[in-house]
Amino acid sequence: MRILLDTNLWVAALISASMRNRIERIIADDRLDILADAELMAELEEVCARPKFAHLLSPAQIADFLQILHDRLTFIETKSQVQVCRDPDDDFLFAICLDGQAEYLLTGDNDLLALRAFEKTRILTITEFEQIL
Repeated sequence: MRILLDTNLWVAALISASMRNRIERIIADDRLDILADAELMAELEEVCARPKFAHLLSPAQIADFLQILHDRLTFIETKSQVQVCRDPDDDFLFAICLDGQAEYLLTGDNDLLALRAFEKTRILTITEFEQIL
């Protein structure tokens, strides 16, 4: 299965032990091809560097986490221009889904969840996806 995890889930995994356990199970599942692109990684790095996370995450923790992702994720080059979301800052996620042929987009973002699907990609919460696995 080809899946994409929204930035909010990666950040939640960094700051919440329970979410980290859930994401670790997904990362460890070799049936899953977890997609990313340069824009997703740049957004993740930017979010992790925000002052509100400074007391929760050390630079070393962030660097280790990003390295794990670089080693595990399948990076694609996105070429599609997509404009479907209420929040245009999230449209790049749909470009990844389209160009990476993602079957699922996992997110906690209500703007994305409201769409329920885009092209051939189902948009689910992590809980909904866990039920499919």
